[in-house]
Amino acid sequence: MSHTLLRSEVDGRLAAARHAFSAPERIPATPQELAALAPGALPALVHEGQKLARWTLGQGPRVLLVHGWNGRATQWLPWLPALQAAGFSVTLFDLPGHGESSGHEASVEHAARAVQDLNAEIGELHALVGHSMGSAAVLAALSRGVRVQRSVHLAGPSSLTPVVYGMAAAHGLEGDDRRAFAGWAERFIGQPLARLDLAQLRDGLRHPGLVLHDPQDRVVPYAASEALRATWPQARLQPTPGLGHRRLLADPDVIRQAVDFLRGD
Repeated sequence: MSHTLLRSEVDGRLAAARHAFSAPERIPATPQELAALAPGALPALVHEGQKLARWTLGQGPRVLLVHGWNGRATQWLPWLPALQAAGFSVTLFDLPGHGESSGHEASVEHAARAVQDLNAEIGELHALVGHSMGSAAVLAALSRGVRVQRSVHLAGPSSLTPVVYGMAAAHGLEGDDRRAFAGWAERFIGQPLARLDLAQLRDGLRHPGLVLHDPQDRVVPYAASEALRATWPQARLQPTPGLGHRRLLADPDVIRQAVDFLRGD
């Protein structure tokens, strides 16, 4: 009986880990946030049977902004004045299962394919900017042929394998059960985890990059950005102490550094 109970507990942990990996929490934008984006509203992009909400504001070279897990496009609102004043056209969107977009499932792989489809739809990009999972999706899209002059990466993981095994550990999974979860994750994204690890993403890193990350980030370890910088000769790693994992999105100095970098200053 005790063994049955233990197996039941492990199965519950596996189910919880699968949910955490695949089912984002949809945090809706406020009416005020959506009103701020309304002038740039575009018809939803049909992507793999889902509808992706998207907006474009401003004129000039295009910058595509990619939010993170449980995020939404309106998190980028603090960036819009500086980017438009710098002469950029800004496109932002809600990832599958997030914000105003349809769907209930997501992952780095889903996000990367969404970036690829948006790139195919809107054409030439000057730059990509990604936060957290959005940064990882940008790395994957770049490795698959999306081309930019520059990219900015905010507090993002640089390899998927440690994310998956870390999530398994956080849910109390060990040994064969941890490996079973990793196998499920591979089936969910439709490819080996290693395909989304830095060793196989590095070919997309042929342009200047800026990486910003708080060394004390409790969500994504700073070591992920250190590994990215070590692999990417044209990248600069800028610590953002005290800003945590999410506060850097609205920090005026972070925004200034990123916009200056995108302008080539």
